[in-house]
Amino acid sequence: MEESKKYVLGEVLTVRTVPGRDGKPIARLPDGRVVLFDQNSEFFDKLAISQSVEGHVIVISESYVILKPSKEPEKFEPLAYVHYPDFEVDDIVQELETLIETVSGNAEVISRALLRIIQLNQLQIRILKGEA
Repeated sequence: MEESKKYVLGEVLTVRTVPGRDGKPIARLPDGRVVLFDQNSEFFDKLAISQSVEGHVIVISESYVILKPSKEPEKFEPLAYVHYPDFEVDDIVQELETLIETVSGNAEVISRALLRIIQLNQLQIRILKGEA
């Protein structure tokens, strides 16, 4: 967890909402503190998950901050999925095996770990297909 930033009353923050208890929207600060929202705000009833909320800090605690939204929350889109060209798993496995033979130290350990992850993933697929 990051070291706690010193926030001040009245400071303007922009946060992104995530599901909290009972599915109610909350946010998290980089230091892990929970951001709760002022229920007396005119925008409180418009809060939902996956929104960007700008507001003023009205309460500061060691474990949470209360934010009074200062404008209507905006929907934010998660990062777009990036599709990479299809690779044959066998080609990747072969390249990792070749790499393991030519490197040492951390590079070898990482290559072996990646190879093991691929093997476990292939096993999971076989199990799900009922082939194992």
